[in-house]
Amino acid sequence: MFFFSDSSTAAKDEPPDNWDADDEDDVEKEKTLSEHKDLEFLFQEVVRDASVDEDLKRDLQSKKTDRNYKEMLVSDLVRLINSNRVLVVSGETGCGKTTQVTQFILDDHIRRGRGSTCRVVCTQPRRISAISVSFLQPCLRWFKCSGLSTTEECRCDAKFSFRLPRRQGSILYCTTGIILQWLRSDPLLSNVSHLVLDEIHERNLQSDVLLIIVKELLNLRDDLKVILMSATLNAEKFSKYFDKCPMIHIPGLAFPVEEFLLEDIIEMTRYRPQNQDRRPAWKRRFWQGHQSRSEKEEKEEEYKESWPCYARTLQGRYSDGTIEAVEMLDTDEKIDLELILALIRHIVLNEGEGAILVFLPGWDNISSLNDLLTAQQMFRSDRFVIIPLHSLMPTVNQTQVFKRPPPGVRKIVIATNIAETSITIDDVVYVIDGGKIKETNFDTDNNISTMTAEWVSLANAKQRKGRAGRVQPGKCYHLYNGLRASLLEAYQLPEIMRTPLEELCLQIKVMYVGRKRLALNALDHAENLTALGFHLARLPVEPHIGKLILFGALLGCLDPVLTIAASLSFKDPFFIPLGKEKMADMRRRTLSRNSKSDHLTIVYAFKGWEEAKQRGSRYERDYCWDNFLSANTLQMLHNMKGQFAEHLMSAGFVSSRDPKDAKSNINSDNEKLIKAVIVAGLYPKVAMIRPSYSKKRPGVKVYTQTDGKVCIHPKSVNAEEREFNYTWLIYHLKMRTSSIFLYDCTEVSPFSLLFFGGDITIQKDEGQETVAVDRWIVFRSPARIAHLVKSLKRELDSLLQDKISNPAPVDWENRQSKDCAVITAIIDLITTQERPAGGSKDDGRTWASAPSGRHSYFDDDDDDDDD
Repeated sequence: MFFFSDSSTAAKDEPPDNWDADDEDDVEKEKTLSEHKDLEFLFQEVVRDASVDEDLKRDLQSKKTDRNYKEMLVSDLVRLINSNRVLVVSGETGCGKTTQVTQFILDDHIRRGRGSTCRVVCTQPRRISAISVSFLQPCLRWFKCSGLSTTEECRCDAKFSFRLPRRQGSILYCTTGIILQWLRSDPLLSNVSHLVLDEIHERNLQSDVLLIIVKELLNLRDDLKVILMSATLNAEKFSKYFDKCPMIHIPGLAFPVEEFLLEDIIEMTRYRPQNQDRRPAWKRRFWQGHQSRSEKEEKEEEYKESWPCYARTLQGRYSDGTIEAVEMLDTDEKIDLELILALIRHIVLNEGEGAILVFLPGWDNISSLNDLLTAQQMFRSDRFVIIPLHSLMPTVNQTQVFKRPPPGVRKIVIATNIAETSITIDDVVYVIDGGKIKETNFDTDNNISTMTAEWVSLANAKQRKGRAGRVQPGKCYHLYNGLRASLLEAYQLPEIMRTPLEELCLQIKVMYVGRKRLALNALDHAENLTALGFHLARLPVEPHIGKLILFGALLGCLDPVLTIAASLSFKDPFFIPLGKEKMADMRRRTLSRNSKSDHLTIVYAFKGWEEAKQRGSRYERDYCWDNFLSANTLQMLHNMKGQFAEHLMSAGFVSSRDPKDAKSNINSDNEKLIKAVIVAGLYPKVAMIRPSYSKKRPGVKVYTQTDGKVCIHPKSVNAEEREFNYTWLIYHLKMRTSSIFLYDCTEVSPFSLLFFGGDITIQKDEGQETVAVDRWIVFRSPARIAHLVKSLKRELDSLLQDKISNPAPVDWENRQSKDCAVITAIIDLITTQERPAGGSKDDGRTWASAPSGRHSYFDDDDDDDDD
């Protein structure tokens, strides 16, 4: 993501504690980018300067006299870069391509007396990668690193964490989205001499789009050098895409790593599954009679058919017990954590010293394995340090991962795939590859994201293997058998083929590349950007959150809405210590103040933190500790709010860059209005609440229009709520895992949906006047009220369209103005809507949801209400 920090929030030269979160790259408004004083260097023309050339040359010569400096054999690499416009550099993990190729380019220019013309920009797919490499570079270039006094040669530009390099003779590390933003302001990247695209084999969304643009850019700039850095596995694919450009391979510098498959692990540990009667997953699944099969299922069918032949190849090399256990341990559906526990014990008791790194797909597996280990007397001793590595863990736990334990103490790290490439734990000697990775996909037919644990690709397995052997020969244990290994895909499906493309389409449209129809009224029928689409594309967040921000500014509740927007676009500040999950849930519900809103819970938690911070660091520390909050994440959200406010001021929606400016927060204490703004941003992500009369499952049931019955995610403050004031929820994310879960949801009123939802229609149903939003959210209403709402809605839409086309702050002091009168009338209606009686029902006198029987998607086939 791309944000800018003013002098008060600029990041210090130390790695941030929230490095583990995956980041989406942001966009920034062109005016803000070009006027921001810290980024003037991006637009300064690169002109050769003889005095700078000489200074750089003397500097390089002085480094050569340093006893730490060693000349490297780089002539072939430098020659290929200088003689070709595009070069693919492939190499295994640990070969040093990320840290050293950029240096070779800069040093070559300095030696030739052209250092002032060299400006190298190196992109990274993740924020943590850009930051960690930029902090490592000063040490590699033999500079003294202390505090803010890092070298001016190598710097980083990433979300809220950047230190800019000198203007000439420099290396800038940045996230991929920075370059996409840069292209909007400078379509030719005219001030970049060398563009280095790192980790392109990961095929994330931003990287693939950038490759398309760069290929076109090469037709316009014959002086630009492009270096693509990739894992060995698919380097040829990128060479072919760039017209069979040259390739060079850098051999790995790591120690050899011995690999073991499931059958080897079973044989050495003599592990036997506890449930001796269980059948392999494929046997359970494929006798269920599916009528149609996905590609995944076809792969499993191939596995099933090939197993007898493969089992025969194991005979004589492995015991019968091992072969039987391998068949039972087909882990397509579940990772056997007891097996991992047995393997860790085997390593501890039979192998030499060295850290153990365990790869698991998600939080549930990490938490369960941690519980298994800590339940063993052996691992409760001070001879072991167990570090679960996940974004839900407290920051203090995460930073321990880089520290080497004292002699005689073994470190065990349990991590997700973040440890594959984004970080390096250099004392790892043993890797246990669980064989699974959480992968998000998007079902376009049902408009739902899914997250499931899939088999790793060969590329994943190779990267995991590479984590061992950094300091000495290592060992990697894969928890899948040889047959499964032969069926693994070469690499993961590119992200662009499994993710929603709304935000990307808007960004591309701003760069005048391509055409794509979007929701949210961002494009007109001719697929041109509307005024709303223009502002949404300029905001550094996905479109729904961008719309939330705009409405917060227009309706005078800026500060709390920016807190919500920052949390949704980054992450919420809560962490969950292992073993204290219930206590953390209870504190979160207390912070919610019975708002029945995950979004407002974040607002109240953030307010409490601000108040505690004003009283002093001790109060801040105690507040965060008592409420299971991360101070670092809260500070990040604070920084993000400031950046959002700067965007809004630059666009003309507010008059101050201060999120707490009084003129922008005249309605910030109005909880009902904030909920309405959430509707404005997140609609049509709406769910209906119905009471449950089941004795087994009391409480409520939740339904969406497209999915029928769904579940509120257990992390939500509404997960165990039994009584709601209204029958509608607005949510941020819907994802299918074990069930379909709604994440980050808020109870909302009928007026919120009517004014800030979709189109309104009025009709009669069995003689009763009804008013409906998009014809499916239906309320009974007196005719007079229904027509009043429709008229006000029309006025509001006209006003908002005018404000978005001609941005200007609402003049709240002039109550007689039309815009203020319309907005005030709507706010009054939303605020004074009488709280309904009777639990999960809307106001019976004025509003009532239409009978659910009229909507087939509310049918509940698995009800047990008659129990």
